[in-house]
Amino acid sequence: MSRKILFVGVFTPNSTNVAQARGFLDNSWETYAYDYRAKLREYSSAKSRDDDLIEKINEIQPHIILFSKCNMMASRVVDAANLIGSSVLWYMDGMNNFNIELIEKIKKVSYFVGGIEGVVQEAAKYNPNSEFIPQCPDDKMNYPLPDCDSKYDVTFIGNVRAPTGTHTDRQKYLDTVKFQHFENVHGLEHNLVVNQSKINLNFSHTSTEGTSVRLYKILAARGFLLTTPWKGMDDLFTPGKDFDIFTSPAELQEKIRYYLSNEDKREQIRTHGFNTVQKYMPKNWARTIISLVE
Repeated sequence: MSRKILFVGVFTPNSTNVAQARGFLDNSWETYAYDYRAKLREYSSAKSRDDDLIEKINEIQPHIILFSKCNMMASRVVDAANLIGSSVLWYMDGMNNFNIELIEKIKKVSYFVGGIEGVVQEAAKYNPNSEFIPQCPDDKMNYPLPDCDSKYDVTFIGNVRAPTGTHTDRQKYLDTVKFQHFENVHGLEHNLVVNQSKINLNFSHTSTEGTSVRLYKILAARGFLLTTPWKGMDDLFTPGKDFDIFTSPAELQEKIRYYLSNEDKREQIRTHGFNTVQKYMPKNWARTIISLVE
């Protein structure tokens, strides 16, 4: 009998859930995608959407029901899922979105899986089955572009006006260092900018609780990366080999000057980082969740 997973998430073209669901397919699981946001627009009522989702769970009878964050979804859906199979809540945001609604679902799911180390520690207060799994890039969206010209010296792709408490240092760095800033750049356009950049920047959470999927995307595109550090970084990567780090605008400026003048060193590091990030691709991400549940 084939193994089934119902993946409840967002399946717009640039959503990370697309690659994650494909990871289960690549592990030979029968995979069903349920776009809970699209269904909310269809039903115009969270209650009606949740009723429909419960019907899908009962109809499909999946071994795993994976909820990707699923804000504005009632915890009664988790109750229904637990009657059929193992429920997993995947959460990739920082503590800024860690709220009462989320906690209620964390308490009820079979497993909480987080992509940011510090958030998993908080979730463990409510569910002992809380695990950290590194976020995965999309191998169909984040990959090297051979013979791509280096159009930019230093770039950052993301929001510099992030919520208070998560990335409060970004504007300070932009004002001081004056790197090329891109906002609302996603998917293949994001990949092109990374490939066109001699140096890509990443800012981990100011609290150092973790880092976003941006870092994994840059490495998967074989981009050279400078990043602020975060707790648990050394368990996943080797700074100085996979990327380099900075902790102040002055240090960032110094390292930009150094690496722009040392192309061979940039090449060595970005190749090492690309090789390292392969173990965090979607198939391995999905396999880790399967192993956790089984």
